[in-house]
Amino acid sequence: MKKLVFILFLGLNLYAYSQQEKNKHFAVQVDYLYGKVLKHKQKISHLAVSHPEGFILSLYHKTTAKDSNLVKYNYPDYGYSFIYQDLKNSMLGETYALQVNYTFYFGNRAKKNLLYLKLGQGIAYNTNPFDLENNNKNIVFGSHLLANTTIGFNYKRKQLLNGFDASIGFMLSHYSNGLIKSPNVGLNLFSINTGISYNFDYENPIDYTLTPSKVVETQQKYPLKLNLQLSGGLNSSTNVVGKQFPFYVATVYADKRLNSKSILQFGSEVFFSKFLKELIKYNAVAFPERPAEDGTADYKRVSLLVGHELDVGNFAIITQFGYYVYYPYKYETRYYERIGVKRHFGNKWFASATIKAHLFLAESIDLGIGIRL
Repeated sequence: MKKLVFILFLGLNLYAYSQQEKNKHFAVQVDYLYGKVLKHKQKISHLAVSHPEGFILSLYHKTTAKDSNLVKYNYPDYGYSFIYQDLKNSMLGETYALQVNYTFYFGNRAKKNLLYLKLGQGIAYNTNPFDLENNNKNIVFGSHLLANTTIGFNYKRKQLLNGFDASIGFMLSHYSNGLIKSPNVGLNLFSINTGISYNFDYENPIDYTLTPSKVVETQQKYPLKLNLQLSGGLNSSTNVVGKQFPFYVATVYADKRLNSKSILQFGSEVFFSKFLKELIKYNAVAFPERPAEDGTADYKRVSLLVGHELDVGNFAIITQFGYYVYYPYKYETRYYERIGVKRHFGNKWFASATIKAHLFLAESIDLGIGIRL
């Protein structure tokens, strides 16, 4: 009953907000979720046995011809979602997530049958993380606060009834704290979702019969731009359970815009990870028989990186790959990947939030600020 009251309360607030914005193009959607915990590691076999259930409540703003930075992506929707999932396992508990998401459509938006891709990124709260005394089998979550990433592929049938659409599809969800606090194996869920949406602008819909005009790419040569960024945060080591240490990353890279959507990056990073310093000390004591574990290795690392930015207005979706050229202590793999978002403030300043991982094993959540010269 409490959950139902909460859903109704949130729905009424979204409805009131949409009525205040009645001259704009908004939609609200509710989806039911039913899925399966995926066993991405053998060590979570005892946890990958349940079938989670939940729901998604979303508020969308629809792109119009006035949104020149987005119309080139075939009139995507963007907005916010609240996700609740009961993981159906007393060791895993429940999750509550808030996301920013984008929905990208395939084909002509004027058609009644549509396929779309939904991408979401946000933060989540788990009710029952690892506890050494009371919940020591939950090795996937070391903290209440988590990062949450989702990707969904769906079919939508428009105009079932005045203002109402219906959809069905599937979604992959990933929950992880980025090793802010160990243990943190992470949790992956596969879900089937089905739902209905209500369009507040159904009496004055967007005219999708005219396909978006193609952005005219000029023949000008975009100059190289230099970027300086400082990032940091807290993380830990699986061998030093419960302790958190600060880390700092200095990044310098050049970027080259290819067109209105894509920007390439190439540069270098220096890592100062205090958890690695403590891990080197710990292993020297725990494994004195190993010649390499004498406690004298340098904890700093230097890498070369290449990356890509997908320009979505003031936001950008970042994907990067790096390789350590200075790697005095062996930790995970010598290469890493990073995915996240960047927010531009004017022409020079930006902020970023990314997850860094080695073969999808998270090392850190990096929060950064930078300048583009």
